[in-house]
Parts: sequence; structure tokens; C-alpha cells
Amino acid sequence: MTEVKVRLSKDGPFEVNEKLAGLVPMAGEAEQAVLTSDIDENEQREPIVLWRGKVVDGRCRMKALTLLGKHILYRELDNGLTEEEVKVYVKSVNTRRNLTSTQKVMAACRESLDSTENRAIQTIAKSWGIGKEILTNARYIAKNKPEYIDKLFNGGSVLIRDMNGEEKYTNKITTIYSYIKRVEEGVVESCEHAWKEDTYIKTQAGKEWYYSQIKDINEVKTKMLIAELANYKFNKGK
Repeated sequence: MTEVKVRLSKDGPFEVNEKLAGLVPMAGEAEQAVLTSDIDENEQREPIVLWRGKVVDGRCRMKALTLLGKHILYRELDNGLTEEEVKVYVKSVNTRRNLTSTQKVMAACRESLDSTENRAIQTIAKSWGIGKEILTNARYIAKNKPEYIDKLFNGGSVLIRDMNGEEKYTNKITTIYSYIKRVEEGVVESCEHAWKEDTYIKTQAGKEWYYSQIKDINEVKTKMLIAELANYKFNKGK
């Protein structure tokens, strides 16, 4: 890597290598605002990094510097490096920063889905410092809920229904994977029907008895068992 150089503010920002810089997410609005404020007060402490004239690391710093009208400190990687070697560099410097575990997994997932080199899942997982199983789970999420990819990659959460039928937001890969599997297997729908008197309990007497039993019960599984019992008690011989 070359020594630190300076690009004058009048020359504007550098072009970004979206393929390589895009391996990791941009900062959210709040994070970007904090970064911009910090650079405004303390100046740029870490140079952005170029490869073959384009930014591969430091898009958020460059965005802040451009907004503030400041000069840009930068370094250049050896032009002789291969794209794969630059990928390794970008992953390395960003996983040491502040990517969450979910963002690392989704970054690996996006790379595995975009790869035209038919690289093994194990190889990609290892390059991001994650397990093969969780990457496989993330790929399942991407296949069944592609709208979740960018949201999780950018640090957000998605709405799911937990084992008790309660809605909640989460960014946990294993939790989201389990939820989608339950949906695919029809388990989530079964839980929803367990306490709907007109779709699950067969008789009016059973419904009345059921509602008298669940006044202080919130757990879905318990409600479902009571609904089953209501059908058993009041549907005999029908």
C-alpha cells in the first residue's frame, strides 16, 4: 500500500468500485451523522483506500468529507493485486471494525449468491469468519424471503412470529431461519388457528368452555392444547 496522499476538495470525490466496496453495508443515517460530526471535529483519522483508482474501502468517510468540503486523505492498493486479493482485504478491515454478526453473515450470503465462480460455501464462510451452517441458513432465508436480504445486510430487523405466536422484530439468522421453516411446514398457521373459535373449535359449547378456561393464559401452545381438549369434550359422537 502506498503512502497517504491528499485529494483536494475542489477535485470532488473518487469513483467507487461498487462491487468490492459493496461487500459491506453503508452506515445508516444515524451512524453516518455521527461519523460526519466526528470528522468535522477531529478531522479524518483513517485514509480511504483505492484500488486501480476507485474506492474499495471508506465510502462513508468520503461521503462525510465531501459533505463537509474537506480534502480527502487516501492510500492506494497495489494495482497488481487480483480482485480476489482485494476482496480479502476489504473483508478483513471491515470485520475488524463494527459489522454485527448478522451483517457479516448476510455479506457472505450476498457474495455466495452473486458469485459466478461456483466457489464452495465453506470457502466463502471461512473468508468471513463464520460457520458453514449459518451461511447455509442465510441462503435459505434469501431464497424464501429475498426481501429480507438488504434489510438485514444494512443492520435492520424483520418481523416474525415466534414459537408462541407472538410477533416480534429480530435480526437473528437462526431465529428467522426457524420461523421461515415453520411457515413452510404450516406450523405457524396451525398456531394461529388454535384460538379462533369459528375456525378451529367445532361446537358452540366447546367455544364457550374454551373461553372460560383461557382468561389468564397468553401462551399459544397452551391455548392450542385447550382448544384440542374442547373439541374432544364437546364433539363426541359427531
